[in-house]
Amino acid sequence: MSVSTFPSPEMRLRCFSQWGPLERNDAILMRRTGSSGLEVFLPPSDQPQPRDWVHDGYRSSEQYLFWSRRVCGLACLQSLLHGWTDVRLSMGELLAMALDAGCYVIEPAGTVHGLLYRPFMAWVSTQFGFGCQLVERTPIDISSQQVRADQVMIASVSAEIRDPDTPEPRRGGHLVLIHSVQDGVVCFHNPSGYSHNSDSATLPLHVFERFHANRGILIRATP
Repeated sequence: MSVSTFPSPEMRLRCFSQWGPLERNDAILMRRTGSSGLEVFLPPSDQPQPRDWVHDGYRSSEQYLFWSRRVCGLACLQSLLHGWTDVRLSMGELLAMALDAGCYVIEPAGTVHGLLYRPFMAWVSTQFGFGCQLVERTPIDISSQQVRADQVMIASVSAEIRDPDTPEPRRGGHLVLIHSVQDGVVCFHNPSGYSHNSDSATLPLHVFERFHANRGILIRATP
């Protein structure tokens, strides 16, 4: 695939939902399930319609329901592709490519492991020409110093970050796109955030840190 990168990577990045239309995010329910973490689901009264999954390139509503809760990292990638390149791929197309690249591993029992950082980094570097750097065991107040106009961070947080007042939240399990850090405030896109602020979510560093797993991927636009 030939990728053309626009000359101004600092252009505002559009937010993509992992669930399809951004307004669908508000229908997603999340609840704690004890030590197993979070359960994410759609209530029976709001099951997906063909417009939700066909437009996103899924083959069926079953495939959509299985994968849409797991493609937060690919939604972050969609933001970068639309903001930095002329590549336009549906979520279904990106998912097929990511599976081929080993970014997700599916066990026979149906358990999914991923997004796996190293295969993902190798794939987006080769396929789209982005520069990638792994972030591990690094607090957000340190790693966020690397965020600038041409470099963002896909950060591992808890999906509970959509509700910042959550007491004793988990750390990790969900991915968001940090596109700016200004005056101690993290500005990010949340693929499963509420529709009114998914594309403009902001939290002070010390609040973001409560949800952050001290890992992620720095991604930079390249000429």
